[in-house]
Amino acid sequence: MNKITIESAPNGYRLINPGAVVIISVGDGSQDNLFSVTWNMPLRRDPGMLAILSGKRHYSYPFIERTGEFGVNIPGAEIVDAVLGCGRTTGSKVPDKFERFGLTRRKADTIKAPLVNEAVGNLECRVCQVVDMGASSLLIAQILAAHVAEDHFKDGGWCYDNGLELVHHLGGDKFAVSTREITPNKV
Repeated sequence: MNKITIESAPNGYRLINPGAVVIISVGDGSQDNLFSVTWNMPLRRDPGMLAILSGKRHYSYPFIERTGEFGVNIPGAEIVDAVLGCGRTTGSKVPDKFERFGLTRRKADTIKAPLVNEAVGNLECRVCQVVDMGASSLLIAQILAAHVAEDHFKDGGWCYDNGLELVHHLGGDKFAVSTREITPNKV
């Protein structure tokens, strides 16, 4: 296989990304906001934990600082326009991103922030550690509750049999979708 050399910064990370892009929901009971995050990853299974990277200057960051919680909303391809819109607009200029991008609030079980009803999966999270990374913070959180579309989850994992297309950000306006499961040959 022929390979080319690329610049490690700013392009090296793209070799381990695309990970699934998510929409983060924040709120304090009276106000809320949404923003898209490509920088996210699972950390452990039990207790369930994950991490996201958020810029400290983002409109939503003070919500997370005040409440210590956020929702992770896993979009399917049908709401990719909202994913891009939530990532490209600031809540300081678009006061209701749910309305602006045609999304519906769903009441969470354990956090104040609403969840995105149109997302194929939702996680309710509480921050347990903040790692200062200069202009950004790595937010390590415990998953308090998880919800998933029943026709897209089977035997403890995603099920692609019913047309599930999870969204992966490739940079700029480019996205890819995962559409099927594969099984390697036994070794």
